[in-house]
Order: sequence, then C-alpha cells, then structure tokens
Amino acid sequence: MIILMSWKLFYMIGARKNLQKIDRSASSQMAAGFSLMEVIISVALFSVIILSATGIFKLVIDGQRSAIATQNVQESLKYFLEVINKEMRMAQKNEAVCPGIPDDEIFIVSETGSSDTLIFKNYYNQCVTYSLVSDGDSQRFQVSRNSETGFISPAKIWIDDLDFVLNASTSTQALLTVNLRAHALNERQFQSEMTLQTSVASRYYK
Repeated sequence: MIILMSWKLFYMIGARKNLQKIDRSASSQMAAGFSLMEVIISVALFSVIILSATGIFKLVIDGQRSAIATQNVQESLKYFLEVINKEMRMAQKNEAVCPGIPDDEIFIVSETGSSDTLIFKNYYNQCVTYSLVSDGDSQRFQVSRNSETGFISPAKIWIDDLDFVLNASTSTQALLTVNLRAHALNERQFQSEMTLQTSVASRYYK
C-alpha cells in the first residue's frame, strides 16, 4: 500500500513538471513574436525604400524627357539652318523678281513685329521669303517661294525670335548673320531653350 501511494506521488510530481515545461515552451514561443516597435520600424524602413526607388525612377524619366526635348529642338534648328544656308548661298542679284528689292541688291531684311523677315531671289528665279508666323498654339518658321508657302519647323517647337543682320558691302559678297532662339512646347523643366547663330555669305559677287 505504501509502495502504491509513493508511486502515485512520484507520478503527480512528474506530471506537474511536464506541465511546467509545456507552459515555459508556450511562453517562449509567444516571446519570439514581433513587438509593436519592431513592426513600426519595419514599416518605416519599407516606406523609405519605396520612396527612394520612386524618386530615382522619376529622375530617370525626367532625364529622358529632357534629352528628347533637347534633341527635338536641335534637329528642328539644324534642318532649318541646312535649308536656309543652301538657299542663301545660291541667292542671286534681284532683277525685277522680288518687289521691294533694288535690282543691284541680293537680300533685303524687314522687321515684322518682334522678328525679321528675309527676302531674296534664289537660284531658280523664285522670290523667297523667310519669316516667323503664328500657327495655332505655336510659332514656326515659314518659307514662301512665289505662291507656294510651307513650314520648315514642327508644331511642337516654338521659335522665340528670328533676326537677320545684313552686311551688304559693295566690294565683297553679301554676308548675312542669322540669330534665332527656340524651345520645346513642354513643361517648363523640359523646354530645352536654345540659342544659335550662324553667318552665311552669298556666292554671288557684286
């Protein structure tokens, strides 16, 4: 009888120890979770990383847009200069072709508003006029050859100013300096404003 009661006592003590071990294990598992402070710090770090990545992505996109706007302005002005340089070099002395130009002159420059207009006779005996004209929401280069008129700059490029400075010396070729300013019709940071100057001499000697 005594032996049986002792065995039951040992059994109860062992069961109690096992329950204490289980409670300690559960408590340690609960303690292994994230605290509120750790969750807040993790969310803050994640937000900083996302905002940084978004900012870098926006900088890349803005850089591409600015480069494209600059390229468009450069190509537009380059095309205009190529056309006007070739035609101006082949300009001829006027012989009753262009009204308003004396017969012994090659070029005539007239001021129209805030810009200049250039008139001359080209190699094909056409009266050529270069000027700035408003076209809807843009201001563009316009060329007129007799009765034919067209634009030589895209509508997405605004030509701010066009000036012609004529040096018509009687002993040399007529020298014409072209000054122009232009920008792209985009947001302010993507306008890519540009100023160019070039000088062209007519191959026709007086």
